[in-house]
Amino acid sequence: MIRGKIVIFLQFVFIVLLVYALSAEYQSNQYQQSWVSAYVPWLQYLLNGYMAAALIGILLGGTFMLVADISRNRRRKGGLKTAV
Repeated sequence: MIRGKIVIFLQFVFIVLLVYALSAEYQSNQYQQSWVSAYVPWLQYLLNGYMAAALIGILLGGTFMLVADISRNRRRKGGLKTAV
């Protein structure tokens, strides 16, 4: 179960990195900005940098939740050992 969560988390990390790279390229490429504004104007809202910042924030929150889940599962599996 934890391995599946880690795989999904790593896939989300990869997607966030791709969105961030695309957003950074959009900010620095004047030709891409003009093309997007001419053909797909709604995409400007996704590429302006706010979407990447929001996804990075979600990624940080997800990291803390995943680490907490892993540590909770380790404590539950190890448990409190008593000598009989």
